[in-house]
Amino acid sequence: MTGDRPMTDLPIGRSGAEALDAAGDGLSALGAILVLAGLWRALIVTAVLPAQAGTWWPLVIVLAGLWLASRGRRGPATTLVAIGVGLLVVLNVPGEFFWPSLLIVFGALAILGAVSGRRFVDDFPGAAGVALFSDRDVHVAPGDPAQPLVAVFGEAAAHLHGPSQDFVSCLAVFGSTTLTVPRDVVVEVRPTAVFGDVRSPAPPEGPTNGTVQVRATSVFGDVRIQRA
Repeated sequence: MTGDRPMTDLPIGRSGAEALDAAGDGLSALGAILVLAGLWRALIVTAVLPAQAGTWWPLVIVLAGLWLASRGRRGPATTLVAIGVGLLVVLNVPGEFFWPSLLIVFGALAILGAVSGRRFVDDFPGAAGVALFSDRDVHVAPGDPAQPLVAVFGEAAAHLHGPSQDFVSCLAVFGSTTLTVPRDVVVEVRPTAVFGDVRSPAPPEGPTNGTVQVRATSVFGDVRIQRA
């Protein structure tokens, strides 16, 4: 498309480095799962562990999740632990106790994930604009790095007080995000809407003072960019 910058020209900020780091941790966790599962099976074949231990192999997934948690990757860690515990219940709990056990386990994991996840969002500076089942409102001073604005079943709002050198990412999943920009900046939006809505402001009137570039993604949600 004419007038659009190629994707190769987009700046790679801290979020890109963090994504590469997370991908490396994910591959390391997968490798750990494969190695531990192979060692587990080898111990059973060599009779070091009894044959009944074969149904307890999901423990290696739980261990990989705990390792990710020690690395600070709480989201993927919670997912792996939930999968591992769920498989342990499926493979080892008798039929009449299966559903009660599964409901109790996943209920406890949901409570733990909600509590720890919100605490992580509250304490982690890079997640100041992330709203998970809650509301967030942040202010970004001129020259400060732009942070992602994410709303998942919640509302997130950010106020820019000057132009930004970084792309501002706005994501709304069954929620809404509102990005407020100064009256005199040019706003360039790259929208993606899946059963959602992305609304951007009209061009500024009069002299301009820099540019704000926004990646706006809406999935059953609403992304709104407005002027102060």
